[in-house]
Amino acid sequence: MSAPPAADPTPPALNLDALYAAAQAAGFDVAGVAPVEPQGAGWFAPHAARLEAWLAAGFDADMHYIRERVAERVVPEALLPGVRSAVALWMSHRTPTPPAPAERAARVAAYAWGRDYHNVARKAARRLRRWVSAELPGVGSYLSIDTGPVLERAYLARAGVGWIGRSTMLIHPRLGTFGSLAVLFLDVALPAAVAAHPDRCGTCTACVDDCPTQAIGPLGVDARRCISYWTIEHRGLIPPEVRPWLGEWVFGCDICQDVCPWNHKAPPADPAVWQPAADRAWPDLGAWITSPSDALHAQLIGSPLRRARGEGLRRNALIVAANLGQRALIPAAQAVATDDDWVLRATAIWTRRVLGDPTAVQDAARDPDPRVQAEATTPLPDRAT
Repeated sequence: MSAPPAADPTPPALNLDALYAAAQAAGFDVAGVAPVEPQGAGWFAPHAARLEAWLAAGFDADMHYIRERVAERVVPEALLPGVRSAVALWMSHRTPTPPAPAERAARVAAYAWGRDYHNVARKAARRLRRWVSAELPGVGSYLSIDTGPVLERAYLARAGVGWIGRSTMLIHPRLGTFGSLAVLFLDVALPAAVAAHPDRCGTCTACVDDCPTQAIGPLGVDARRCISYWTIEHRGLIPPEVRPWLGEWVFGCDICQDVCPWNHKAPPADPAVWQPAADRAWPDLGAWITSPSDALHAQLIGSPLRRARGEGLRRNALIVAANLGQRALIPAAQAVATDDDWVLRATAIWTRRVLGDPTAVQDAARDPDPRVQAEATTPLPDRAT
């Protein structure tokens, strides 16, 4: 692992070659250092402004946790007083694709085929933080792996690790976009990359053009049109007009990454680290639909799939079953009629109607919840039979 060029030739308090070697030993593929500006100013200001414009446009949908901690996202001193440097870390997670079934099947985003990247990257980052603490006794630090209020991509770009593409994904010139990111804030100044990595997307607009819902625009990704948002973050009933957008994606979406030229020759991640499984990449829709929500959630310990919870995965499975025209799953959808969750019952009525179940409307009328009853008259997609 090579270190980015440093802006300050003064010998650092921490040997950077040793830092990068320690990051690699901990499990990261790439590391760099970015300066942290006071009050989020300087190079960071455009990133803060972009976030605020994105929120003002309502692109966060109902992900209120982003808005609630925006002050910390744009002023890192709120997370670590006296912060001076950000160690930016990248770990590839796109493993070889598990064998696919012969027939068209439901799909899961690649990062969720195996172990939860939060756990894998967090363990690696904690190993690195312990190493830094041993090298710099008394150093203050703050660690973020996706769940913290940190704009990780901004720091990785400034650290020279990669650039933020039109898809808003961080792109590494050799490793592509399929990476898990981490940032370690330190309250000591380390020599940083001379400048941010240059944008190398050029005139390519593949991610914008191929997004089936036109979710990608000048401000980034509009969550209200993003398949990943609806299948992972959204809780409750998915609006009828959105359900066909899911297509075959039961959890997440990789389309903008699959079409990115920088991924075409990217080396695969080590499957021994991530442990991808075929039943996670290509889930059995019938099994998901008929499993009790709590039981399905419990089966997925250690998997990113738990983010959607059992009830969300079952809801998504019902929708994808309809989108794929899997009439063999009508009995599974019929069994949902006795579920305690009205969202699942309502979604199952829609699925049954799309698949041509003649008893769906009658069952909707018998349901005690008017929200389920309403699905008897919900407009169906044009392709419905």
